[in-house]
Amino acid sequence: MEIAPRRRGRPQGSTVVPPDIRAEVWIAVRLHRIRARIGTGKTPTVRQACHELAAQGGIISAVGGNVEALARASAQRKKRWQQFEIDSTGPTLTPNRTGTIFVSHRITSPGTLQARYSEADKIASADHRVRFAWMNVCRQRLGRPTKKPARLRS
Repeated sequence: MEIAPRRRGRPQGSTVVPPDIRAEVWIAVRLHRIRARIGTGKTPTVRQACHELAAQGGIISAVGGNVEALARASAQRKKRWQQFEIDSTGPTLTPNRTGTIFVSHRITSPGTLQARYSEADKIASADHRVRFAWMNVCRQRLGRPTKKPARLRS
């Protein structure tokens, strides 16, 4: 029996990321591009949007619930959740060991954001129902009415 040599890089499935991270990245990049187009009349490229999002702090997956229960759960984990608090100068989060916001996953690198967006865009391009649902989330976050599928329209 011959042993296959180990491939380079981290083994598949060795990191745990939130299951909806691709959707969140796709929606965040899409919203950023839409808002920029509304403000300036020009749509930034995906690369530009990812760089601007990363400069604003990137994408953060927060864990919600009772703060005391989250603190206990975090202490029992092998890798603790990072704690943040809302910065008093603006809508950004600052790391704080006594913060009330627990973060399970962050993407702050523009290259990683662009790679995750590309993965998500392949999913959205492959299934029109996924793209439709994600676009409705964008519409809701912009305060616009959602669309109904063509089959349900009357």
